[in-house]
Parts: sequence; structure tokens; C-alpha cells
Amino acid sequence: MLDLLRLFGQVVEEQSFTVVARKLGISQPAVSNQMRALEEKLGVKLLYRKGKGFALTPEGETVYRHAFHMLDEWSELMREIGGSERLMNGKIHIGASHIPGEYLLPNFLASFRKLYPEIQFKLSIGDSLEMAEKALAHEVDFAVVGAVFDTEKLTSEYWVKDELGFVVSSDHPLCTNQSVEINMLRDYPMIIRENGSGHRRAFEEALTKRGLDLNDFNIALEVGSTEGVKNAVRSGLGYSFLSRHALESHAEQGLVWVNVQDFSIERGFYLLTRRNKSLTVIADECYRYLAAQKAEVGGQGK
Repeated sequence: MLDLLRLFGQVVEEQSFTVVARKLGISQPAVSNQMRALEEKLGVKLLYRKGKGFALTPEGETVYRHAFHMLDEWSELMREIGGSERLMNGKIHIGASHIPGEYLLPNFLASFRKLYPEIQFKLSIGDSLEMAEKALAHEVDFAVVGAVFDTEKLTSEYWVKDELGFVVSSDHPLCTNQSVEINMLRDYPMIIRENGSGHRRAFEEALTKRGLDLNDFNIALEVGSTEGVKNAVRSGLGYSFLSRHALESHAEQGLVWVNVQDFSIERGFYLLTRRNKSLTVIADECYRYLAAQKAEVGGQGK
């Protein structure tokens, strides 16, 4: 019954049997049959045709409203009794932007799996906007991203702090400077992240505060991953601004961090979930575990 209510909620949110079927990897008739089965169990009509789509009956609106509370209560019940390995199994699909996905999450997921060895993880990595869209589309259980997405359907919880700093190769003309001024950088080639990344957004916001934008700089390369940026800087293609987490995870050869006067870029990483939607028992446990690790990775509240 709970599975039927969960499916009903998805159908209402998406306003499409076809979209839900595609996301779940089942046929559209299968979704329709499940909705009919739910109506038969409840003895009421939940949906009616309206134009090319459908609308909720008064009974459907009531069921939709109560389904949220029932699913939340069930998740809470299972969380409280789910400490045994017998219950804590299954797959958790997490979306992550590049820094948390490549440098922070692997260690924490390894530690979490020691607590629950039956768990399987799937980690999808992309830019923050892409991961927010995956969370919204139910393609991941939750996400860890470098930007805030507080919307009607998404909610963000602050996780840890990040700092972006000026990085050059060890043979760059500025590598021996103790500090540089931001306007000195205009004449040198710059490497930036792609549009949609929290990294790019934080950098552009910092420039705006100084009355600057990307058009004031010599952009040599736009790249879609942190490792790509690091390798391009290391090869001498240009300088960039990189996360401390990307440099502190292991010894970096050929890269030098140089201070930029009066130009600091701080941002947060955030745990992102669908608003008012229940996670599976094990996904909820993993989310809570990560949320409790703030101090270990230097996170402080905003």
C-alpha cells in the first residue's frame, strides 16, 4: 500500500503517467494499472481527465495530503527500528557536484558502509545545477552540491565550508609572489569551470563584489571538472581558482597556492533533498550520518 501511495505522489507531482513510467523504468500501462489498483483499494476515484492531462478529485486531494504524513511516519518508524543489518540494506543513489563527489564523499561513504556492509552506493557526479535537477526528477535519493537550491520542491541544508584560492603552476611567472592583486591577473590566461557549477557561480559573485566580471579577464579554457582544471593549470595553460579540498586531499605536485589581496571566495556545500518527500530508510540514515560529520570536515554554520 505504501508503494502505491508513493507512486501516486509521483504521478501527481509530475502530472504525467508517461514521465513517471520513464523515470521508474516501467511501462506507462503499468503505472495506470497501479493507480487503478490504489483506487480499488480505497474505494474512491482519485483522478479524472482534464484536457490532455488530469486533475485530483476531492478525495484524491485528501489522499495526496495524507500520503505525505503516512510515508514520513513510516520512514521514521523504520529509522528507529532499522539499526540492525537485517533492515539496513539496499542501494543509495547520491548525486554530487565535483568537489564533494571526488574529494569528500568517498571517505565518508566508506566509513558508513563499515556500519552497514550490505549497502550498495551509486554516486553520480556533475555540476550543481545538474544534480539539483536529478534530485528534483527523483533520479537520486539526495545530492551534495556547491550552491543553495531552496525552491518550492527542493530544500538545502548547510553541510561544510569551502574556500577557493588562486592556483598557478610551479613555473608560472607569479608562483614566487607572496601575494598578488586581482587586477594583475587580467593579462594572464585563466581557466574557469563550466556554467552551472557552484564553483563558477561563487567565483563570479566574488568578482561582482569587486566591480569585475569574466569579460575583464583572458579566458583561455572552460572545463567541466576540477581534475581537468588542475591538469590544465599544471600543464601551464593558465591559472585558476581551486577548492582547498581539491588540493588538501593528497599531495599536489606542480601546483602553487598564492594569496590574492582583498579577494576571498568562500562558499558552502549543501545536502539537497526534495521538500516534504520521504527518503528510503537507508538513504535517510546515510543523509543523517553525513549531516553529523560537519565538524570533521571543518563545516560551521553560516
